[in-house]
Amino acid sequence: MISKIYNGKVSFLGLAIIFLITRILTYVLDIVPVGEELGLRWQLLRPALLNYDLLGSLYYLHYQPPIWNMIYGIMVKIFGTDYEVLSICIHLFNIFLSLISIYYFLLICKFFKLDKNKIYLTYFIFFIFSISFLYYETYTHYTHLTVLLFSQIVYFYLRFGEKKSLKYEILIYLISLILVYTWSAFSHPLFICVIFFGIFLIRFKENFFRSFMIFIISIFISIMPSIKNKIEFDIFANSTWIGMQIIQVLKAWDYYNLCGFIMKNKKEYEIKFKKENPDLEIVHPSLIGEFSGYNHIGYVYKTKKCLDIGINLIYQDPINFLKIVKFKFISSHGHFAFDHVGWDPIEWRKYFAFFYDINESKFSQVKVRFLQSYYLLIYLFFALLTIKNILSIHKENRIYQKTFSSIFLIYLWLITVIHVGAGFEQERMRHMGHFLHILFFIILIKNNFKIKIILKEFF
Repeated sequence: MISKIYNGKVSFLGLAIIFLITRILTYVLDIVPVGEELGLRWQLLRPALLNYDLLGSLYYLHYQPPIWNMIYGIMVKIFGTDYEVLSICIHLFNIFLSLISIYYFLLICKFFKLDKNKIYLTYFIFFIFSISFLYYETYTHYTHLTVLLFSQIVYFYLRFGEKKSLKYEILIYLISLILVYTWSAFSHPLFICVIFFGIFLIRFKENFFRSFMIFIISIFISIMPSIKNKIEFDIFANSTWIGMQIIQVLKAWDYYNLCGFIMKNKKEYEIKFKKENPDLEIVHPSLIGEFSGYNHIGYVYKTKKCLDIGINLIYQDPINFLKIVKFKFISSHGHFAFDHVGWDPIEWRKYFAFFYDINESKFSQVKVRFLQSYYLLIYLFFALLTIKNILSIHKENRIYQKTFSSIFLIYLWLITVIHVGAGFEQERMRHMGHFLHILFFIILIKNNFKIKIILKEFF
């Protein structure tokens, strides 16, 4: 079925074969994950814990959404707890995700009716020769999964804008909810509000009651982890690290002993939590003991205290907070997505040292300014388009253009949240929007880079 998806003379099977040949080559070159690093991944529960009680551990997981640990836990159940073996499993899983992403890429190209040469050019730029795509494919993390999820949302929004069908509306919400349960950056009900507005922007008043009911159901599903965390830990949040993250953003190091992610005396904080919550039963090994890791119940105590401190600091000096966010936003956009220091695959710098040498050379500022200018261009295009579409929300003849704004709103949510609520790793987080860059390039190449035609079509 998949191999029969053609666009001109381009088939998925042909693209997949090219891709797999390149991945055999990168394997031969030893560009693969470092297995032992899995033990340092703070997003993952301990393999021994998942092997002992997978479902219970996922239920009591409070600092991360559960899907990535569920996938990891299934691998642990099948292949054991050896980090080297598990890293190979995740790498192969990510390659499989790449193939599905390529499948959706071809569907998107088919939607835009790109010819063979334009498809291949886009494919080679964003998949075969994309260093960022290769980097995060070897990165034992959920980043690559979020790229796939975003690619699906892009395609489903394009089809929804074309037909306004219930099928694609439900699929948009379904994938968005998977994203909610995968990454804490999206595990907030306001994100589902962004999805609803994107649907509303395209559909406007048509079938509003039906859309509103789907939205309400999705909101309820999105807050189920928060309800669970309120019942079990007396904190209403999908992710319980927000307090410590705010302190990181503020760089309020005076509070780092309390609000740092390293907890030297876990028993002390466990006792403090239990003292404040004597009616809660805290016995599961995912919450206390040597295997609890970053899911230890003491972090709930810490984050509640730190959130109060962080909110008070922002209230006292909101201008300082905005300056910090502004600096992070501007500086992070001067780096490649793979400028994520410390988690390189084996032999990575042997073949890509050039890009790291730039950071230490006189061309460093050239690179920074080039990347910032590129992001400024793409953000201006989509932001102005979105403003235009909101002002023209009642116009039926702009549905095609509104679709791009609905997609951009998801990315806008992402870059807002990661700069306001995360202390570091924005380069890695921003890579989730890989398909927004593909979409922008398709707009350019479809119109043969003729700016006047693009401006006329979209504005």
